[in-house]
Amino acid sequence: MKSVLRPLSSLLFMIALLGLGSARAGASSISLGSRIAISPTTFALPVVITGARQVSSWQFDLTYDPTDVQVNTACDPFGGDIYCSLLTGPVTEGDFFAAGAPFNLLTPGFVDLDPVTFDQTGSLFGVTGAFGGVPPAPSGDGVLAFVEFTQRGNGQSPIVVNGTALSDVTVPEPTTLALLTTGLFVPRMRRVLGRMRRR
Repeated sequence: MKSVLRPLSSLLFMIALLGLGSARAGASSISLGSRIAISPTTFALPVVITGARQVSSWQFDLTYDPTDVQVNTACDPFGGDIYCSLLTGPVTEGDFFAAGAPFNLLTPGFVDLDPVTFDQTGSLFGVTGAFGGVPPAPSGDGVLAFVEFTQRGNGQSPIVVNGTALSDVTVPEPTTLALLTTGLFVPRMRRVLGRMRRR
């Protein structure tokens, strides 16, 4: 009976330790901020997170009326446009992750195109960001990303953020990791020492 209880108690101990080092990611909202005019026909739209709790990665999609506005895939990163990047084009990183981490990852997503005409259909999907700093991941309010648009009409049609997702830090904190390692190492050493004594 003891031989069955010992592994079971060790397993429960490890699960409890892992639970101590993690926290659920969350946010009260991911929404769109006020448009930032770049020129008479282009603007940047901030995607804002509020009430965030330990967010290590995020995702969002945007839908829009392509007859009125379009993602500015022809933006010029060399013309002084701070909302256009050489690597990520019209999607640039906001301040939510940028303030505390040098190795963040931003994926600019994909502009959905008509397969025949290659015109925009009104969807930017799969924009994602990952925190590249030391845990804990950021909490609070900030801008996740900026998306640059160009106007084809009056530019007043609604742009909607959807498909949002968040995740938390999955790596245990250093103290939790140390406790977990000790919990795994000590019983094993006892077994090894017990075998050596028997010999």
